[in-house]
Amino acid sequence: MSDGTPEGDRAAATTIAGETVLHEGYRTLTRYRNSHAEPDGSQSEEETRDLLMAGRVVGVIAHDPAADKLVLIRQYRLAAHLATRKGDLVELVAGGVEEGEDAETSVRRELKEETGLDATRIVHLFDAMPTPGICTELAHFYYAEVDASKLPDRAGEDEHEATFPFALPTDEAIALIDSGACVNGFLMLGLHWFARHHRPNTTGR
Repeated sequence: MSDGTPEGDRAAATTIAGETVLHEGYRTLTRYRNSHAEPDGSQSEEETRDLLMAGRVVGVIAHDPAADKLVLIRQYRLAAHLATRKGDLVELVAGGVEEGEDAETSVRRELKEETGLDATRIVHLFDAMPTPGICTELAHFYYAEVDASKLPDRAGEDEHEATFPFALPTDEAIALIDSGACVNGFLMLGLHWFARHHRPNTTGR
């Protein structure tokens, strides 16, 4: 760019030659045949990619500013068990943006479902695609101000999705990810952002 700032993501002309649904379940798996324009103006060879169609989700950095504590949850994840043999993960509040919802509505709903808490203030922080090589998931990260003293011992949307919320002093939560004790990507993205910025000097609703 003219001011010397590095250019970020940009559009790339893409031709979709074929699209086939391979599986429909908890998520849809779709096979694409496509080609695209390269940065030098040439056209790529046609490639085949199988993508998990995940859509939009939210990640919530829930913070109690009076106590300077972060609210996290524990939740079982089969994929983590298979990969690391540690399926009981420490996570941020997170979940999908449902049809007809905006992201802020999803933040409030997921926060209530997974921690039992209501947000007194919400601020949009940043967006991220955790795995763009294989998945269409686009995550919207938010700061939510909460009162951690009202945490229940157990939460969750229903008996099939139990979450166990807890609060940690901010420094202890940051130390937890710095130690390598947790592998959840949303947790690491969110808390690394929070470690850099801490109490965001922004206004929210």
